[in-house]
Amino acid sequence: MKKFYVLFIFLAAATFSTAGCNILPEPGSLIQAPKQANAKASDSKNMIGVAKKYLPKGTVLTAPNSPVHSEAVLMADFDEDGHDEAVVFYQSKNSSGPVGIFVLKKAGDLWEKVFAKTGVGYEISWASASDITGDGKNELLVGWKIGNTAGSTLEIFTWRKDGMDLVTKVNYHELDLIHIGNDPKARLAIWKKDGNDIYDIDLLEWKGKTLQSDKNHYPSYFPEVVNYYKRRTAAVPDASYYWYYQADALLKANLPEQALAAVDEGMSFNMVVPSYNQFVELREKIERAITLEGNRNLSLELRDAGITMEIPREIASYITVEESPSDMTGYEASVFVSAGDEKKKLFTIEIYSKDMYMPEDDSELERIAESEQFVYFARKADAVPAGGAIYEKSYALVDKMIANVRPGNAYPAVSNLENELILKQVKDAADKYAYVTSGGKMPEGIIETFTKNEMEYRYLGSDLDTKEKLFEFLSDSYTPAAIRSYILRANLIEKDGKLAQPNADGSSLLNYEKAVIVRKKDNGTEKEFDLKVPLGNSLSYEYVHVVFSKTRDGWRISSDLGTF
Repeated sequence: MKKFYVLFIFLAAATFSTAGCNILPEPGSLIQAPKQANAKASDSKNMIGVAKKYLPKGTVLTAPNSPVHSEAVLMADFDEDGHDEAVVFYQSKNSSGPVGIFVLKKAGDLWEKVFAKTGVGYEISWASASDITGDGKNELLVGWKIGNTAGSTLEIFTWRKDGMDLVTKVNYHELDLIHIGNDPKARLAIWKKDGNDIYDIDLLEWKGKTLQSDKNHYPSYFPEVVNYYKRRTAAVPDASYYWYYQADALLKANLPEQALAAVDEGMSFNMVVPSYNQFVELREKIERAITLEGNRNLSLELRDAGITMEIPREIASYITVEESPSDMTGYEASVFVSAGDEKKKLFTIEIYSKDMYMPEDDSELERIAESEQFVYFARKADAVPAGGAIYEKSYALVDKMIANVRPGNAYPAVSNLENELILKQVKDAADKYAYVTSGGKMPEGIIETFTKNEMEYRYLGSDLDTKEKLFEFLSDSYTPAAIRSYILRANLIEKDGKLAQPNADGSSLLNYEKAVIVRKKDNGTEKEFDLKVPLGNSLSYEYVHVVFSKTRDGWRISSDLGTF
């Protein structure tokens, strides 16, 4: 039996913390700090007035649909002169008119229009500045939406002489702009629809003069695709096509044994599209991959747990892993063997934050590793001798598998531009909410309070003490409707010309610095995101739902303040 005394301070704080609404757990994604050129919000805001002077007649400024957090003006240095150019996005005042972009460059005290492009579609579906070619300079990426069926066309421009030249273009329905490890060159994950929610997906990098498949880094990116199709197969388990694409993603994630199980599951159902022959072809491809691996261990990367396991190839096809939080501060990854209808546990890896537990002696627990933040333990299951050769062999290999567990990843980590921008905006919004509930810029000494309707109030600080100041402070993060809703829900009132709020604490343990996005839903001008947010520095977490809405000023959070 486990014997851990959790620090009382942590438990007490967790008891009174605010948290978001829970949803069913989904696999997380591995996200690092982004490596792309981002305009400062203040720079873009200052350029709005200038940009409007150069708009074509009959048009207005518009924010691109993606990545979320985009504004109507993108500031980035394309010619490496140390000064940002301004990329301006516009649309027609009527729905049937054109969309387009133009680039402004500052010459002395004046701005000049040095490039203009009318779009090939009816919406600007993407806009970013990133180094795609690997030459150390920003390229301009602009996506034009053609239609729901046709998708979008991404055009990539680079600076040459005194303007932008088209480098290449690629069609897509969904797009991720990512970085692999410490490589400054960005990659494109292109999702093209093969059906309603079925995608043909590839990871592209610039090689020579064209975009080509980056097969070397498939294992870094395709676990995200595996997670997507796992949700599809869980929702519709008898749809053979989902199993086909899941098997293909597992193969690209370098998990051929799991891919074989997935393709066999798909072939047990009715096969129309993809056809039986396509299933057979994929299965043969998977079998060749397993043969090529020989006796090398399977490197199994558990991204949520932050560890890598080495599974002996001889039992790899029978091994599954289940992950879940344990207690308030811990996290577990349990390894099972299944050689028939029965699943038996081999061992569990338990992970605890160093600053949130105090261990006692536990004869069943073996300390196996530690990192700067976590301590890792192994707990063996009782051996079950009956069950056949596979079970016996698996139990015999437990010590070897435990010895090869290590903190860290098997493959270079992935950072996703849109995910990072979303998480930054959510964190900024949560910080602003916390600042407001703390009262803002308060005078030193005793805080003045008063009572109304049997409730104690305190005045907001001098930087927030009017509705105008509060709106201005929150408007970069939240929609006007969300701010108005908050004023009503939080019982903010005016007294003697100043805003006041109930005298209460709104602190939270949610650590948005380490949050990950686990699910997205795109509704056009509204996008929903489910986040997995750690509690403090632990591996325990809350699930939080955040909604963004597209406004005339760009993307803003329309979820109620204080719900995340």
